[in-house]
Amino acid sequence: MPTTDDRATTLHDVAARVGVSPRTVSRVVNDEGGFSEATRARVLDAVAELDYHPNVLARGLITRRTSTIALITPVISDPFFPEVAEGVQLAARDHGFTMFFATSDDDLGRQASVLNSLESHAVDGIIIFPARESTDSLLPFAERGFRMVVIDADIDHANVCTVSSDLRRGAHLAVDHLVARGCRDIAMIANERSSPTRRHRETGFHGALAEHGRTSDRIVRGRANETEGRSGMRRLLEQYPTIDGVFAYNDLMAIGAMQEIRRTGRVVPDDIAVVGCDDIHMSQVVSPALTTIHIDREALGREAVRRLLELCDGNTEQHDVLLPVTLSIRDSA
Repeated sequence: MPTTDDRATTLHDVAARVGVSPRTVSRVVNDEGGFSEATRARVLDAVAELDYHPNVLARGLITRRTSTIALITPVISDPFFPEVAEGVQLAARDHGFTMFFATSDDDLGRQASVLNSLESHAVDGIIIFPARESTDSLLPFAERGFRMVVIDADIDHANVCTVSSDLRRGAHLAVDHLVARGCRDIAMIANERSSPTRRHRETGFHGALAEHGRTSDRIVRGRANETEGRSGMRRLLEQYPTIDGVFAYNDLMAIGAMQEIRRTGRVVPDDIAVVGCDDIHMSQVVSPALTTIHIDREALGREAVRRLLELCDGNTEQHDVLLPVTLSIRDSA
């Protein structure tokens, strides 16, 4: 049972109960070895009886590890990011880590504030979808010893690893599918907040069209949400009324585009075929069900955690990771 006073049970209380040194209790609790099985059993019995909980911050002062990591995403409103967070959390838990979750609102100042806060909490490492145009701003944190896994962006630093989905390939698959189903005038709804160096979907879109002997200037940009998908589709139809195929930056924009297509009396996919990207759960339940580029969010989260823990263990000689994507064919294209 816990101690009778109001204070929390300490390592010294456990040591006194068992009759060993506090250092021995510490070795048992942290599984460092150097003790007999009999001593281990007695210490663990006392830990349970006294309801002892190791002080993570105090232990971190010694080990410089707190068994905590953080995930930073631009927004929480896009279901893609909570689904990735679930994969990160499951993988972190498997390794005995706790995950903090924060958003940057896709804003550089907010991102810096979050990073400074996490630094003060001594997290072991960070997985981040960087805010737009912000990769250079991450370098000072890496220089100070931050271990970071950056998603879908390139940063050259020993303390940073990149884990990306093959978004160029994804756009290529989308265009190939639209061409195969007979689309002749293909457009794209892109993310206005993607920096020129991170427009992987657009690069793949143009490259795929070129391989089919085509070009297209039918690109509009907006924020990566459903509302902007609707307005983007409206602009496309006003400027290019003959389009018969659309590739959208993400599923939310694709769903908004389908709503606008229906509003004009057109039919998806008979008049205009639509392909999204991410394969969030919502893409399966909208009508028509959305054809989209599938990104394995759990695999992305798990790989990010694996790479981050390798960085935390001092393995800086690792290559960046490019994860494959596939096409999920449904009813919209």
